[in-house]
Amino acid sequence: MIQIITMKKLAFCLFNYFPYGGLQRDFMRIARECHARGHEIHVYTMHWEAEHEADFHLHLIQARGWQNHTRIHSFTKQLARELAKSQYDLVIGFNKMPGLDVYYAADVCYQARVREEHSFFYRLLPRYHQLRTMEEAVFARANHTNIFLISPLQQAAFEKYYATEAARFHVLPPGIAKDRMAPPDALMIRARVRDRLQIPADHQLVLMIASAFKTKGLDRAILALASLPPSVQSRIHFIVLGQDDPKTFISLAQQAKLSAQLHFLGGCKEVADFLLAADLLLHPAYHENTGTVILEAMIAGLPVLTTDICGYAHYVIEANAGKVLSSPFQQGNLNHLLQSMLMSDEQSIWRQNGLDFASSADIYRMPQVAADLIDAKEKIVFDQDAMMSLDGEIFRKQQARMTKRVMMNGQSCFIKQHTGVGWKEIFKNLFQGRLPVLSAKNEYLALEKLRLLGISVPAVLAFEQRGWNPARLQSYILMQELKPVISLEDLTKTWKIVAPDFVYKQKLIEEIARIARVMHQHGINHRDFYLCHFLLELAQKKDAPIKLSLIDLHRAQCRRRVPLRWLIKDLSALLFSCKDVYLTERDCYRFIKVYSANSLGDELSANASFWQKVKNRGHNYRDHTQS
Repeated sequence: MIQIITMKKLAFCLFNYFPYGGLQRDFMRIARECHARGHEIHVYTMHWEAEHEADFHLHLIQARGWQNHTRIHSFTKQLARELAKSQYDLVIGFNKMPGLDVYYAADVCYQARVREEHSFFYRLLPRYHQLRTMEEAVFARANHTNIFLISPLQQAAFEKYYATEAARFHVLPPGIAKDRMAPPDALMIRARVRDRLQIPADHQLVLMIASAFKTKGLDRAILALASLPPSVQSRIHFIVLGQDDPKTFISLAQQAKLSAQLHFLGGCKEVADFLLAADLLLHPAYHENTGTVILEAMIAGLPVLTTDICGYAHYVIEANAGKVLSSPFQQGNLNHLLQSMLMSDEQSIWRQNGLDFASSADIYRMPQVAADLIDAKEKIVFDQDAMMSLDGEIFRKQQARMTKRVMMNGQSCFIKQHTGVGWKEIFKNLFQGRLPVLSAKNEYLALEKLRLLGISVPAVLAFEQRGWNPARLQSYILMQELKPVISLEDLTKTWKIVAPDFVYKQKLIEEIARIARVMHQHGINHRDFYLCHFLLELAQKKDAPIKLSLIDLHRAQCRRRVPLRWLIKDLSALLFSCKDVYLTERDCYRFIKVYSANSLGDELSANASFWQKVKNRGHNYRDHTQS
């Protein structure tokens, strides 16, 4: 059965609101986006440390208790009574608590962190039982709460400890406010702030932004600054922005003889100006689900030094906008990297790379995507039995898998229904050295990961899997149909007769190469990487960037790193699918240059054997089909 629920009245719940916390800022932007779309917004919280939002209905709950976990328990009990009095179409939580329809997962998995960092005796404490119960109320199997992930790395931990159904997770892109981007008068702002702070031109400003000093590694930062040579340290100004108790760290700075360099400015509205004025963002966090400040610094043109434990640290590496410290953390490595970055000639390169990243990266849409998911007038609850027997226009029918076009509430969609491959197929794949595709989960994971990476793919509306026998797994994935589009196979059929526009052809090749590079760099290989699985959006403005979408990922594999043989297989399959396309040698070189993100000469010199294997295998495919 498919149930349609209209949503108009929304309850947003969080423990505390103050204007400078990352979670709180995300809450505010999503709530404002929902209000702009016509929803009535009610907010439930224990503390509101800001001016009242005129468009919101604010409900303050006076929680009782001497300790944090007892106040949380009091808050959730009273909240349940308050919510029962009013009929809300959706309850959205920004902290873990019972009774949520949607949870915005800003925090890491508590259970996983406890198991990694604490002994058995910690799990006997009342605090542990209270916080675990809160987390369980959201993630336990068979709960109805939908989970908005801002870091896909966390999904595995929640599935491990709570067996949470994969269909309940929805990965959001980053949601960086565009007011953090460097404006045209950035240099004037930089000079004004540094003049106000009395920072000479030949001195450097190191910035740290955090609302939890301990978690974000302020102690590590102080020790690293203390290790600098006197000639460097004497020209450093270390400013910390954020609301937390600085007493412990002031004492540590005094012991390290850094009191003159360290300045705590508290919560601050001028964060964007400080990002422009600084020379380095230091963010050596102990654990960090994402690290929004990392991206904020990058798009302001501020080089970053952070730890790889942060969910957004990979953007620093991809953009070459700073340095990332590898795990396990070692203070000596941080000390060395900090000194080398402060003395490096590459600071202007890191700065410019961050600015270039700001103009092209898909990192601004989180509030809109979140509002899309909780939005409009309907929420669809899918029943697996109904979805597995859903009728529609059959597009493809294979053993144990069927693809259909269906209409869902007036929207054209594709559904892939998997009915179990059987033991014969499993053993055949294993004997051939391949992992069998057992369900729709492969495609679901690949689509969600690619979407987060900014690759256009069909939107997943629903996914579900049930059963324990690998030969008889029942699953489906429901995706929104992309239109109006044309496959590149159909688009290029006439190229041998009528040559395409040269510039347009260049742009197509470069976009295919970019998609392939991003996919492979992030551990995904397609296994059916053909032109027919690239869809070109037709309804585009003349001068708009080319938009290609990647489809049919049911055999895709996701891991930390793609093995060499699978890189060769994907690229040779793509080459083979271009056998009837008018491609010149220069076209191939253009693809290689963009795919490798390297100069053509250096790439062909360093990896000539790799590209020769791609070419040979692609031609072998062609010879085999023509024989």
